[in-house]
Amino acid sequence: MKNANFVQDAKLDPSRYYRNPSDVVRDRRLTNQDRLEILSAWEREARERQRNEGSAESDDETFQHLLRVRSELERIVEGTRATHPIAEAQQ
Repeated sequence: MKNANFVQDAKLDPSRYYRNPSDVVRDRRLTNQDRLEILSAWEREARERQRNEGSAESDDETFQHLLRVRSELERIVEGTRATHPIAEAQQ
């Protein structure tokens, strides 16, 4: 139960729990689905912050890193589904 609470909290405020997006991928407590949800939440948070500050997304190095990490994880997840559909369905 403690892990479920952590995952929910991390989805609400990813940058509070992780220094950079790569840390999310390395966290062994998470499923790939949890990782994708946390990275998506982080992206929404970053876009909102940039909108409020009036800065361009392309100017933010952390944002670009976030997009690369999420894209790589999505490719890994899709590859896993293609080669191991039963194992992925159980996650």
